[in-house]
Amino acid sequence: MTDGNPAEAARPRRYLPARAVGLVSVAAVLLLWQIAVTAGLISPVLLPGPIDVVRAFIDVMRHGYRDTSLLANLLATLGRCLAGFALAVIAGIPLGLAMGTSARLAAAFDYLIQFLRPLPPLSYMILLVLWFGADEGSKIVLLFLTAFPIIVSAAMAGVRNVPGRSLQAAAMLGASRRQTFWRVVLPSALPLISTGLKIALAATFSTVVAAEFVSAQSGLGWMVLSASKYLQNATIIMGVVLLGLIGMALSGLLHLLDLRLIHWRRAR
Repeated sequence: MTDGNPAEAARPRRYLPARAVGLVSVAAVLLLWQIAVTAGLISPVLLPGPIDVVRAFIDVMRHGYRDTSLLANLLATLGRCLAGFALAVIAGIPLGLAMGTSARLAAAFDYLIQFLRPLPPLSYMILLVLWFGADEGSKIVLLFLTAFPIIVSAAMAGVRNVPGRSLQAAAMLGASRRQTFWRVVLPSALPLISTGLKIALAATFSTVVAAEFVSAQSGLGWMVLSASKYLQNATIIMGVVLLGLIGMALSGLLHLLDLRLIHWRRAR
């Protein structure tokens, strides 16, 4: 009740921030999960409760997993993922920009890019192992080939979506081709490039875990697969949770970079 106070009536209602609502929902799911396990509604053998998962995390943090520390496995997965992704960024963005500005270059590479983009990366994992060995080289090449066509396609689409009126205005003002590229084309293409990078990083991260299932002696994916062979379900869930959190963190870092570099998009 506002007792007829206009100022009190006009005051906007305060709602919980979106992050608080999200945290509350996660806490509720964890609580219901633990209650279901404790009450015997779910077998702890098939699905250990959150408390058991936390215990598994503490145990792996202290003692490692099969003579490999959790930090070493984490760095192995991140190192492979970021190495393949970085190489794809270095090669993919310039090629995509060039294909967007040159019809001949686009004709030369477009079919190859469109062929690679929908191809499941693990379909040629065995070939890469035969060609580059079972060490890090085959995994990094696989991750490069996963991200590369996505980044190239995003960069090319970004150039092709530059408004024609912007190009005409730059030409009327006497801008050279180089000035037009740096002042008009690249800023206009950056939003689509950023979106492509986010999609490529997510695809790369999921592929590195799958690659560690196939051929690896370290990494979070290897740890999850190894734990599954010994029915260590708490360790499996702990690894899956870590993978999800790392994926969210990587996506969040790209989002922060997006906000910093493409600041003009927020003003729209």
